[in-house]
Amino acid sequence: LANEVFTPNEVEVDRARSIITNMEQAAREGKGAVSLNGRLIDAASIRQAQVLVAKADQIQAAKPKSK
Repeated sequence: LANEVFTPNEVEVDRARSIITNMEQAAREGKGAVSLNGRLIDAASIRQAQVLVAKADQIQAAKPKSK
């Protein structure tokens, strides 16, 4: 039950993965910041995205595998 309550929804995880992907691309291009959907993505946004994705991945890994 706790996993269901605290698991980020798909939209949140997709947005977080998009933030990480876009920032990685910006870093490869030598940029220190990036804009995503008209919003500036800063270091705090990136860190929050990383934590959210890590949490979602941990919860997914802990789920029993269906046969």
